[in-house]
Amino acid sequence: MNKVAKRTAWIVGIVALLLVLSWFRGRPKELMVTTPQKRDVIELVVASGTVNSIRRTAVGAESAGTVATIEVDEGDRVTAGQLLGQLTAGETDARLAQTRAALRAADKNLTAEQATFSKIQQEIDRLRPLARAGQVSKAELDRQIADGEIQSARVAAARAGLQQARAEVNRVAPEFDRREVRAPFDGLITRRLVDPGTPVTAAQTWFEISELGESEIEVETDENNLGKLRVGQTVIAVSPAYPGTPLRGTVRQVGPFVDSERGVVLVKVTPESLPDFVLPNMTVDVSIEVRRSEGGLALPVSAVSLQARPPHVMAVASDGTVSLMPVTVEGRNPDWVAVAGIAASQQVLQEVSSARPGSEIRPVTAGDQTATAGRPGT
Repeated sequence: MNKVAKRTAWIVGIVALLLVLSWFRGRPKELMVTTPQKRDVIELVVASGTVNSIRRTAVGAESAGTVATIEVDEGDRVTAGQLLGQLTAGETDARLAQTRAALRAADKNLTAEQATFSKIQQEIDRLRPLARAGQVSKAELDRQIADGEIQSARVAAARAGLQQARAEVNRVAPEFDRREVRAPFDGLITRRLVDPGTPVTAAQTWFEISELGESEIEVETDENNLGKLRVGQTVIAVSPAYPGTPLRGTVRQVGPFVDSERGVVLVKVTPESLPDFVLPNMTVDVSIEVRRSEGGLALPVSAVSLQARPPHVMAVASDGTVSLMPVTVEGRNPDWVAVAGIAASQQVLQEVSSARPGSEIRPVTAGDQTATAGRPGT
């Protein structure tokens, strides 16, 4: 081959290569597309929360003294009225025993005096008709009546003695009761602050008790979620220590204020019931259902521009032309967005930012990729 022929061949090859490159360069680029799918989309606000008792109190003896006994410890569950501890008796125990013995004696004395008075009254009733008939002297009847008046006074004195003894017991008994510390309600001992032998003052705290039956879950979430949160929304809470036993509840309160320094709002949740493993101040992972779309159309999160106003997708026409299409968002979760205002057959870019409006693309579906991957030699 002469030099001219070789040069011509090179020129032809270069031109052909340029034409091929130009053709590939001019072809629209391939981009993944998708279409809306029918599915349920549940939108959740997820945060951490803490189980807190609505009713918490500190208890102790009403009197000063020295702790004699402690009947419970931290972590124990107690019932209303249960004895938790008591002070040393000192003189109170002996005084209460003495006054109760005096009360029993006074009651016994009154019973005896009333029995004597009853016998005298019966004798008077027997003598009256006999005196009228002249069978006994009037002097004998008068003596019995006088004895009855004396005995009536003795009964009155015995009754007064009984009342006095009862009053003394009522005065001393509260002093005895003030030695005791009892649970004001069913709950859990969260702190014990004294030991046997500890000197205490009146009303000093011995125990702290939380009522588990009246508990709530407190959740702090970003203030940006405030518009989504409503009283009555369904809540699922899970303790990391017991992931297989979720707690169900409802939102009881949102707010009433925003912590401006941290940008959070407080949400209070009322649980339906609490398992025995739940303890005060336990941390739980909380999911609040703020919106639910059932059986509607949904797109992957990547296909929807959620920050735009209004939200939109990039619709792909049959000729591959891309255009901006506004949609209505009816719910979302980390993977899917429930949308309205779009046909079920409408193709959209799987990545909303992968092309501009007006550009042309060659749409590729997940099915196309699967078919290509299955061909021999690919």
